[in-house]
Amino acid sequence: MPKALKILFSPMNIRTHIQALLICTMPLSVQGQSIVDSRASLPRAVQLHGDEGRETVRPDESKRISPDEAPASRVQPQRIVNRIAATVNGRPITANEVSVRLMPIGAQLAAQYPKQGPEFYKQLALAKKNIIEDLVERELLRNEFEGMGGVIRDSLIDQEVNRTILTTFNGDRSAFLKNLSLSGMTIRAFREMTKKQLQVQIMRASKYDQEIPPTPEEIQQEYEATKEQYRDLTKDKIKFKKIFIPMLGDDSASTPEVQLNLAELIAKEIKSKNATFEEMAKRYSKDLYAEKGGDWPVTERSTLSPESAAIIFGAQPGEIIGPLVDSTGFTIVLVEKKELAPPPPLSAIKEQIDIMARNKRSNERYKKWVERLRKKAIVKIYI
Repeated sequence: MPKALKILFSPMNIRTHIQALLICTMPLSVQGQSIVDSRASLPRAVQLHGDEGRETVRPDESKRISPDEAPASRVQPQRIVNRIAATVNGRPITANEVSVRLMPIGAQLAAQYPKQGPEFYKQLALAKKNIIEDLVERELLRNEFEGMGGVIRDSLIDQEVNRTILTTFNGDRSAFLKNLSLSGMTIRAFREMTKKQLQVQIMRASKYDQEIPPTPEEIQQEYEATKEQYRDLTKDKIKFKKIFIPMLGDDSASTPEVQLNLAELIAKEIKSKNATFEEMAKRYSKDLYAEKGGDWPVTERSTLSPESAAIIFGAQPGEIIGPLVDSTGFTIVLVEKKELAPPPPLSAIKEQIDIMARNKRSNERYKKWVERLRKKAIVKIYI
């Protein structure tokens, strides 16, 4: 078990997991092209193994070793040449396009499954499959759009990029750009991908029944069902208690595996009511609020990492989450209260709700149309 397991959980290694997932199901050649750079090699599998037989794990009280002093991992991410993931009528869908959409999902799953076992890879593979199917559908619709001579204005692309930053990255543009960099995609390439998505949206709308307007009841029902999608997430706040277990403990012989076992034991004791959250926080937590029983002040969503925010805000008050993992350690959270930003009033988004209501009415017809397009097209999937 490598002591520098913390490197496994870095953003770069989330990319490695995703790239490995893309590679492991990809043939060695696609239309005569090599998928992996000949100078690169697949990463050695690194896994955490639980210690179910251990009754107690206590950190040593000797001098703490900084995580920065941990030895470097021998696991080196392979260098991927951006190749073809699929083609639709000869038009390529690249591995980078799949990777950039898989990255936020992979980061959240990595935080949710610290041991990154079978369930982690099952969910990651399912997400990859759904993304590829969506990208194939996108290309089918783009063929139709371009055949009609359609054009997308730059201002529409700007609006959609800004919406992505707001909803996926809590409005943090630097986090968005970092994610692009780790995925091997430039902002120019992302804008091109966004343009393609807008072409798809327009083609979808063109096939929905727009003649008969939805009734006021249908509008209200659609608003109630979808209004949360339009909230300003950056204004969300949450009150929670937190226990933080660093990646390396006070004992110089400590390892991330030992620390994870400790975090799992703490969470188990709290959930089984053998100990209170406050007791375990005062005893084991290593952050500024440990002496207060892990009682954190009200925290804005925008100050949390996007993957942690998605998990914590998805929990209900009274629910215990974790241990979650990041590059610094393991976190257990008790959600106490959420203060969610209100959705906009119906009057502010009535146009969007109107479109959604019309689209829902015609969804079955749309699916049949896409299936006809697919039968006429030549679709090849390589990963």
